[in-house]
Amino acid sequence: MLGGMLTAVGTLCIVVLIIYLSYVAAKLVAKGSVRAGRSQYMRMVDQLPVGQSRAVSIVQVGDRYFLLGMAEKEMHMLAELEEEGLIPLQIDGADAQAPAMDFRELLDKMGKTRKHWNDKK
Repeated sequence: MLGGMLTAVGTLCIVVLIIYLSYVAAKLVAKGSVRAGRSQYMRMVDQLPVGQSRAVSIVQVGDRYFLLGMAEKEMHMLAELEEEGLIPLQIDGADAQAPAMDFRELLDKMGKTRKHWNDKK
């Protein structure tokens, strides 16, 4: 009985140790990948997804800006941009002022639409 209990406790300690070491290893790998993603000379200014595994990006290299088209296995320079041409876009006033519809209003609206379609049939 005592031997079985000691075996169970020992196994539990080994499992906890393995989980802890896995956590520490994951943290070290994550720190390394963050450092690998940084650069002294380049940075991603902005990126816009334009499809599945496709994006258009603005990358700054020194004092120059490039517009890049990126797909899953390839990358193309589309244009070199001037810094003066990089103007942050504003959201339309109508969209910015529109209040968010709460869930109850959305359900009511869907119910009215469904009723409208059922009446047409």
